[in-house]
Amino acid sequence: MLQPGLLAVVVFVYAATVSAATAAAAYTAFPVPPIKTPHYDTDPAYEVSPGINLDFAVDYVNDWGNLTDWSKSSTILTQHYGPPTFCSIQSRGFWLFGSTFVQELDSGNLNSFSSSISMAKTFAHPGWLVDLQPPPIPATPYESEVDQTYFMNFSTLPHTHCAVIGSNKAVQLWDTRLDDCGPPTPFTRTSLVVYEFDAEGNTLTVTRPVTISFTPEEYHYGSFATTVVKGLVYLYALDPVSNQDVHVASAPSATIEDKSTWSYWDQSLGSWSPTEPLPTARRQSAAILSLPNLAYYNGGVSVFYSAYHNSYLMFFLARDHVSLRVKYSPTPLGPWSINDTLVFTFPTYLQSALVTPVPFQTGPRIAGQAILITSAAFESFIYVTRAWKLKFA
Repeated sequence: MLQPGLLAVVVFVYAATVSAATAAAAYTAFPVPPIKTPHYDTDPAYEVSPGINLDFAVDYVNDWGNLTDWSKSSTILTQHYGPPTFCSIQSRGFWLFGSTFVQELDSGNLNSFSSSISMAKTFAHPGWLVDLQPPPIPATPYESEVDQTYFMNFSTLPHTHCAVIGSNKAVQLWDTRLDDCGPPTPFTRTSLVVYEFDAEGNTLTVTRPVTISFTPEEYHYGSFATTVVKGLVYLYALDPVSNQDVHVASAPSATIEDKSTWSYWDQSLGSWSPTEPLPTARRQSAAILSLPNLAYYNGGVSVFYSAYHNSYLMFFLARDHVSLRVKYSPTPLGPWSINDTLVFTFPTYLQSALVTPVPFQTGPRIAGQAILITSAAFESFIYVTRAWKLKFA
């Protein structure tokens, strides 16, 4: 429900059909309060040598607590499975979650949604959210048909924050899955999701292009991390064979939905190739680095350029599931620092953790000097998502 006096903005969600030729779309619309939260600069002046402040000394950490809509009754419990992911478009801060469960504690009624979306109410305290009508990530007609025919469960899961590729556009990779019942084998794909915000019409359009989708037998480029540098989107994938090697593809922002414009990096050759490789065996020499200390059930990592450190940073949850660590590099491809540095120790065992530069202008103003940390954990049989602000010294 909108707060009194707030005008409604409309969000449209589209899902393309399996056949790109027909391009019939499924859509939904729901109101969104017109809340603005100024976001960080997405087009910095890149300088990469030499790196500075690479001791990653911490000035302070603010615990912002649970990410939740505090306007709801205390008798309603909302749980989000998987990492909370953030997308800032035109100063609108959207939080996107995977499978979401809403329980009425008095009656015990439980509603589940394949995904959900919230807005940041104020970035003076990012834990305060305004829940919107779920789900924002739609099932394609094929997924809906299989779901209804075989009583299967359609679920979704993002692994990392979105990447802003224009003044009003961002992209994100989501896992979509059909499972639980019925004759078909579980159907799992990683699909590109495109967000476009129309400031004049006050609409957010969410599209799942049929042209970008990965099967379990492929590298899931962009699901491990994404970052944008001067109009080029770097899409990182975790090798499913080793579960530690990191491979990279790239695509121009303007043509990211056209897979023929994608290129694939081979570290051993030091060059890009238009041919997409397959993970039929471990290809360690082609990877930009290996992360043997990566958490077992990691949702993804965070890669971005930090002006404060004059370096590209890669934050990841370590194998002990309580340590947030960082590597640094002069380029998005490396060479990455041999050693990683402990940045923060979480108070509880986590499923996943993500990092982004603090997306609001309440200081500090140098991108990367303060970071927003989000986490997902399973505590006392409840899924808990939290946020911290960490400022480097």
